[in-house]
Amino acid sequence: MRNYDLTLIFSPLLADEQANDLFQQFVSFVQEQGGILADQRLLGKKPLLAPIRHAKEGYLATITFSLNEENLPNVEKRCKETQHILRFFLVKQAKRKPKKTRVAPTPEIAAALTQKKEEKIDLQNIDEKLEEIFKTG
Repeated sequence: MRNYDLTLIFSPLLADEQANDLFQQFVSFVQEQGGILADQRLLGKKPLLAPIRHAKEGYLATITFSLNEENLPNVEKRCKETQHILRFFLVKQAKRKPKKTRVAPTPEIAAALTQKKEEKIDLQNIDEKLEEIFKTG
């Protein structure tokens, strides 16, 4: 299964209830195709940046879901065939790498780290310390 985002723009000629019903039909259709919903939102009537089929506004809706790739053409076909959809945009989400979790240091390690930070090197004795290091190695 892959994750997808589907953005729909419905015709502004629909009433609010009709737009909501059409949106719920799409949500149900995705579920019928075996989709697992993650998020669904009907954002209401919004102005469009550019006219689509002479419409300057439309109902904006988004659905985030997981679906097998072989069922994806059915969703695209349904979007194309539905009369009141001005435009749709179906995007495959990028695979996310799992976040690496950092383990909190134990109190002993934390104390040792802070102690090392507090140790300051005396610049006058640096030559002696370097000689000491190189002699032992």
